[in-house]
Amino acid sequence: MRAELDRILASEIFTRSERLSAYLRFIVEQTLAGEGDALKEQVIAIELYGKGADFRTAADPIVRVDARRLRDRLREYYASAPPGVVVISVPKGSYTPEFRATAPAVTPPDDRTSAPAGQRATSFGYRVAGAAVLAIAAAGWLLVSPFRSREAEPVRLLTVTSLPGAEEDPSLSPDGNFVAFSWMGADGNPNADIWVKAVDGDAMRQLTNTPDINDKFPAWSHDGQHIAFTRLVPGASSVWMVSALGGPEKLIADRGEAPSWLPDDGSIVMTSRSPEGRPSLVQYIRESGERRQLVELPPGFRLSHPKVSPDGKAVAFLGSAVGRAAVFLTSLTGGEATQLVDWTAGLIGSLTWTPDGRDLLYSRPEMSGRRLVRLTVGSSKGPVPALGVPDSSFASSAVRRGAGGAYRVAIFRGEPDTNLRLIDLRAPRQGGIIDAVTKFSEATRNDLPGRFSGDGSLVAFMSDRSGSQQVWVARRDQSELRSVTRLVDAFISVGSWSPDGRSIAFDATIASNTDIYVASLDGGPARRLTEGPAVERDAEWSHDGNWIYYASDETGRSEIWRMSSIDGRSRAKLTSDGGFDPRESPDGQYVYFVADTRWYGLGTRTRLSRVPAQGGAASLVYPDIVAGAWGLAGDRVVFLVPRRGSDAYDEPDVVATYDLVRRRMEEVGPLSFRVAPAFANRFLAISPDGRWALAPHIDRYDRDILVLDNFR
Repeated sequence: MRAELDRILASEIFTRSERLSAYLRFIVEQTLAGEGDALKEQVIAIELYGKGADFRTAADPIVRVDARRLRDRLREYYASAPPGVVVISVPKGSYTPEFRATAPAVTPPDDRTSAPAGQRATSFGYRVAGAAVLAIAAAGWLLVSPFRSREAEPVRLLTVTSLPGAEEDPSLSPDGNFVAFSWMGADGNPNADIWVKAVDGDAMRQLTNTPDINDKFPAWSHDGQHIAFTRLVPGASSVWMVSALGGPEKLIADRGEAPSWLPDDGSIVMTSRSPEGRPSLVQYIRESGERRQLVELPPGFRLSHPKVSPDGKAVAFLGSAVGRAAVFLTSLTGGEATQLVDWTAGLIGSLTWTPDGRDLLYSRPEMSGRRLVRLTVGSSKGPVPALGVPDSSFASSAVRRGAGGAYRVAIFRGEPDTNLRLIDLRAPRQGGIIDAVTKFSEATRNDLPGRFSGDGSLVAFMSDRSGSQQVWVARRDQSELRSVTRLVDAFISVGSWSPDGRSIAFDATIASNTDIYVASLDGGPARRLTEGPAVERDAEWSHDGNWIYYASDETGRSEIWRMSSIDGRSRAKLTSDGGFDPRESPDGQYVYFVADTRWYGLGTRTRLSRVPAQGGAASLVYPDIVAGAWGLAGDRVVFLVPRRGSDAYDEPDVVATYDLVRRRMEEVGPLSFRVAPAFANRFLAISPDGRWALAPHIDRYDRDILVLDNFR
């Protein structure tokens, strides 16, 4: 083995790098001295690189980076080196080298007795020496063969649940035999409870039973005794704990969401809000009740899915804002968060560490749908697809299973099928229910409402039916369906039509930029009107065709602006106290807008205000509007009133109007279906004459839990 080491180090490939040569010699000699099991990242950093005892592997990835480079050099060496007796390799996910015997065949002389005595003795000596070398190599191979045979085992995909509805947020028990998850049940209740099920069996237990409250994001403690989870109620969330065997629930923290245990189970990391209302990441000490703030994000951002690293030194989390998301990392000692990957258009789903603490698994949107990827922390390389994982999968938990570096990873899989409903608000109805509803241009993917054209004959909407989000157009009778954009990896929100009905303004998030574009029905690439780091969205064409109103955070907060519809110049800021979602009044005198910040989901109430089209003081119009769920029709605001409370989860959504002249609100009536409450930022489109409406409905929302066995 040492002879093979010397042969490797003498090659040109390794003589070019003293550091990698020293790395390889160190780990080989340590292993031959019986210290292979002690070869950890911290040990190598201190003993080989001379780092101090306070060295933090999460902050300095030098050991992991050099290990990857060493593997690459060894592969390069053996691709051209003549065959030897032993092959030395460093398996991925380990710092302990493996020794594999190549076992070349030895051909004995045809006639031993005819050979001279000296030759026979020499030949015998060679055979003994060769046998000794092979025996040593074989012994090394036998030491690692259980791991190698385990490596050869293929990834198995186990179906854990296939219940009706959506099973989500799986968390594996420390031994990998059970999975805790949230499930809404089979009766249509949108509020989930926490359940536990055996991975390899049928046994299943319900841990919480709260039909009027949503229990989500279970997290198994490291000692296997408890499961922490989030209890969501309107306007608040809290973190609770329950025994893995069931029993009474105990409140852990009265403000928090998405708990993640530290290795000693003495504290949890969770998302929360600072006293000023900013999204923040906090560590909650169970014994003292102390909250330590780790990270605070600016307004307009969302922080989700925190996961503590296996060594308890770092926290990875997702940060998102305005149709873009990225993975971040911060130390448990606090400080600035580090963005690990570029911004991704759309929302990233879930997040988990591999048990060795090297990689992060998360799901990101791509042209073909959603893919699970793995990111090596500290590597200069970006995320790569996780092999053997079906599309539309979200990783949520991973544990080590036995020796050899194999893992068991829990995923949940499935995407909602959201389609549009065309509603005739003036059709005769019985019992007050608005039931003149038609399915509009259905597909098996996600469609979200955009806007009606000025004469109400055309509809623009967002659809990912072609594999990625694009702007689509159809006549109100569903004829002449076609796509009018060809953007790559974009997150799109449809704005409004030009007065001549030949162009559509919309915003698209591509990588880290959210900008305003214009697409022509006559074809050709979309024309980009805004550039730069500011987030610009919610495009609204003026009735005279000269301007496009939009929301921009160029000044540090989102305000209503206007610009030339021809070239995006002549920009002017109209508001000074915040604003989103502008709509110009039919007479062109005012711009109506949503005054407060908004997020993706139906239910966050805000204020409707207006400002003179030339700028000036804004005034309150109506105090209770949902962003993305309203429109102007003449002198009326038509808007959606989402179901209130959770005591009757089949309570319908209601369409209402607010008369701008008489300043009076009236209900039009309840809908015959529930509007999709999530996965969107547009929930209602109203034709200019107020007769027609377009709203999304989740036709199907099934998610199942699967487990990847032998995952590496």
